[in-house]
Amino acid sequence: MPHSLAFFEPESVEQAIALLAEHGGDAKVVAGATAITIMLRQRLIAPTALVSLGRIDGLREIREDDGMLVLGALVTHREVERSALVRRRIPILAETFGLVANVRVRNVATVGGVVAEADYASDPPAALLALDAEIEARGPDGARRIAAAEFFRGFYETALRPDEIVTAVRVPVPPPGTQGAYEKFVTRSTEDRPCVGVATLVRFDGGRCADLRVAVGAAAETPRRYPELEALGRGTTLRGDVVPTIAAGYASATDALDDMRGSAHYRKTIIEVLVRRGIERAAAAARG
Repeated sequence: MPHSLAFFEPESVEQAIALLAEHGGDAKVVAGATAITIMLRQRLIAPTALVSLGRIDGLREIREDDGMLVLGALVTHREVERSALVRRRIPILAETFGLVANVRVRNVATVGGVVAEADYASDPPAALLALDAEIEARGPDGARRIAAAEFFRGFYETALRPDEIVTAVRVPVPPPGTQGAYEKFVTRSTEDRPCVGVATLVRFDGGRCADLRVAVGAAAETPRRYPELEALGRGTTLRGDVVPTIAAGYASATDALDDMRGSAHYRKTIIEVLVRRGIERAAAAARG
């Protein structure tokens, strides 16, 4: 860590925002520090200041507010995984966060950190997109909420302004009867980042699909949903050819990338398998 790197521990969001404004683009926010530590060691970033959120009250709670679960920015992955409230109200959220890396990482990595980093090879963004989550941010102009569909813009790029801080993630509680599934494929160790991750939500009404949501993560720059393909399942029993058709559509529509975890062609094959598997698993639970 360079000697010129200043470290600040503000005690309020307002103080943190002021520090970001003072240092401009040369400052980086620190939450769990799981990602920024790697970036610093590999010299991918060279900030002049680090602004830690660790001493700020009010960013560590999980609560329900007007039909939404509110996850504070400093809530850890492990806390989401183990929360009785999350497991009862949005089980797929607990499932997804519980599959990230290993317990040591999950005990430190934070909700705010994982969304602000916008690493494409990450599990939670796909689930947050499928759940129509909102990212709550605060800056000099006050607070605003950004839909997950608009928040993730590219490789490590988000809709956050340089002087804004993620304060919470707000996740709507799905209607009764909704069941979810998160399917993850890794090409190396079980603790590896995903090659592909697929989050699926299904709800039936009278034996037919009333809602279907599918989000694919870790396969392209940002997590992807295709409303026109989701619409193919609504009004059907999700049997026969409809699920394979949707799965093939997701594989075709996703502009998959090549990296150390798999080629674009390989990813497309896995996408088709996991979308089909995720819909079938969620549908079976919704019927049952």
